[in-house]
Order: sequence, then structure tokens, then C-alpha cells
Amino acid sequence: MRRMTRFHRPVVAALVAVALVLIGSTVPNAARAAEAVTLNLYISGDTNVFDLFQKGFIPAFTQRYPKYKVNFVGLLHGNGSDGVYAKILGAKRAGRTTDVDLWEAEPGYVDAGIPENLWVKLSPKLLPNIAKVPQDILQAVDYFGVPYRGSSVVIGYNSKFINTAPRTFDDVVAWIKANPGKFTYCDPNTGGSGQAFVTAAIYRFTGPDKFAKGYDPKEEAAWDPGWKLLRELQPAMYNNGFHPNGNVAVLQLMAQENIYMASVWSDQGLDFFKRGQLPKTMKFTQITPPLIGDDARVMLPAGGAHLEGAMTFLNWLLTPEAQTMVINMIAGYPGIEWKYMPAPLRDQFKDVAKGFSPYPSPKYLADIKRLWHEKVVVGQ
Repeated sequence: MRRMTRFHRPVVAALVAVALVLIGSTVPNAARAAEAVTLNLYISGDTNVFDLFQKGFIPAFTQRYPKYKVNFVGLLHGNGSDGVYAKILGAKRAGRTTDVDLWEAEPGYVDAGIPENLWVKLSPKLLPNIAKVPQDILQAVDYFGVPYRGSSVVIGYNSKFINTAPRTFDDVVAWIKANPGKFTYCDPNTGGSGQAFVTAAIYRFTGPDKFAKGYDPKEEAAWDPGWKLLRELQPAMYNNGFHPNGNVAVLQLMAQENIYMASVWSDQGLDFFKRGQLPKTMKFTQITPPLIGDDARVMLPAGGAHLEGAMTFLNWLLTPEAQTMVINMIAGYPGIEWKYMPAPLRDQFKDVAKGFSPYPSPKYLADIKRLWHEKVVVGQ
């Protein structure tokens, strides 16, 4: 059995106290309003996710729990995540608390922080509403972090110009070659939808399993066929090899019918479509093998200064009230089981959620972004 370290004792004591608060009181106490606590919430994502927090979650949470204020820190496309991780790790190793109370980040940061004991391992005893989350998803992350919403990258296409949806990655490649200038993906350094297409080209020849965890640069030699394929496709990209800056810019090209097909995030694409910002003939499909995706997770740093408030926020995030915002505001998949969601929403989205391929680990992903520029853009 692993010994409890000097660092762990105050954390465990605090969590026990927090659990008693969560289990014993879910009703806000007006007297607490005078004791406002500010939670520092770091979110990696795109503008739609920022809106979900700033216009949905945070106002609703602070209204229900007036004791708390939330300081939102947005990390657009994950930029700055390395620095946030370094700050949490540095505080832990120095035996200090961190000012990061909650952090949504790319999956690899969860894995990287587990051996360092950076995150609180959650349970229904500590966080009652986590019992509503599908157990296989929690087991996949060993109960580190709350998977509060899901999404994946899919293929968006305009049925006004495309009669038959692609079924495989090879179908997409064949369509691009046959229709030069009508497809593109964003620079993978600026958005996950671009990372998904580039990763799909690599996975086409290697499979995802070897690169989802760990890191051995020697394994990257297996990526060469993928780089070769991407170089061959460059002249057939929109505007002779143009890659927009970010996920939104790709959707804007789709909206203007400059391109007819692209890799797009499922939640972002559906949200644009619902708002009337894409042609009515737009459709979305997942191919085989599927493009990358994940359940977005919010981690609780074990050295956070406001554990009670952070866990109160996480517990509320798994209520039907918050999960309905995930669906209505960004067309995401709920983090809790569908049986806890309102019946009309269950009927509307029962066939939407599909499987997806795993993200490469952070170091592999960083190399993919760098090598794409060197081998595909510059090396063409």
C-alpha cells in the first residue's frame, strides 16, 4: 500500500470536509454571500466553449451559489497550457498551494499529472453527482477529472454539391483529389479540427494505439507515409494549399461555399448550423476509422487553494441543469448518462453520439504540429 505523504494528509482532510459539505447541503445559504470566495477557472478550448462558461455555466452557478465568484481564464486552442501545467507542477513540488482551482485541458495533461499526484482522484463519496457519469468513461481516466461534455471531429459536407457522404478516410482522400480546391483543414497549430485530419493521415498507416500514451521519438519514423500523403494533397487544398487559422475560419469558408467539405468539430459545426450560419444543405458524418475526439474533462488540482468551492462547482456541473446548457448552447454530448436528461433532449440526440479515435499524447501532438509545418508546408 502506498504510504500517505506529508503532502497528502492535509489534502485528504480537506476532501473529507468538502464531501460532508456536498452531501449535507446542496441548498445555498444566504449568509455565505458575505464570504465570497473567488475560484480561478482555466479553460482550454475555442470561442464556443468560452461562451458556454461565460454566458451559461458561470452566471447560473454563481446565482445558485452566491458565496462564490469565478475568475475565468481562457486558453484559446489550448495556447498556454504548458505554462499552466508547469505552474501546478512547480507548486506541488515546492509544497505550495496553486491558484489554479479548476482546469479543463487536453487529455494528455491528465495522464502526465497522475504520476506526480497532481489531481484529486474523485469518487461518489467526494462528488455525489459523479455517480451519474457512465462508469466506463470514469474508469478510462481512473477517476481523475470530471468528463462534463463530449465531442469529436467529424466530416462536414455540403449536400448541395455532394450526393454521397464519405464513409472512410480513403473516401475523403479520393474526393479531395477528384475535386481540387474544395476541401481544406485548419493549421493544426491553431485548431483541433486540423489536428484531427493530420492525425487521421498518420493513423491511416500506423493506427492510434502506440501514440495515445507515452513518448518515444523513434516511433515517429512510422509517420513518414502520412506526411507523404499530406504533401501529395497540398495542391488539391483550397487556394492551392491554404490552411485557415482556427476551427471557426474553416466553418466560415463552408458558409461562403468556398469549400464543400472539411474536418470540423461536431459540437461547433452543429452549433453553427443551428444558428443559421451554415447552408441548410450542410450535413455531418463520422467516417471509419473515426477522427479524434474526447470527453472534455475538468481536473481538480490537489494543491488548489479552494477545494470546497472547486468541488461544489464540479458537482453542480453534473446536474441536468448544467448538462442541458451543454446541449442547447454548443450542441455537445452530455457528460452524464442520457437517462438523467429531460425526455425531449433524449429523443432529439439519441443517435448523435458516435465513437472517436484517441488524441496523441501531448509530446506526440507537439511533434505532429511541428513536423506538419516542416514536412508538409515547407517541404512540399
